[in-house]
Amino acid sequence: MSVTEVLHELPSWKPQDRQALVRKVMELDEAGLTPEELKLVEARLEAHKKGQMKVPEWQTALRKLRAALKGIK
Repeated sequence: MSVTEVLHELPSWKPQDRQALVRKVMELDEAGLTPEELKLVEARLEAHKKGQMKVPEWQTALRKLRAALKGIK
């Protein structure tokens, strides 16, 4: 399955499946995160779970993620 196909399918996934995907991506990318960045990601995930954080529309989130990843070498 391509990235485009996964992104297209994400809205139909159950919340726990999307969270599993996020956890897996974090596990794969943890080596590239500083301890401070990892804490921020974990705090945002917890806030989201508690309903304290509004989830951006997926295209906006993807654009921000791509911009952030450009800085990771």
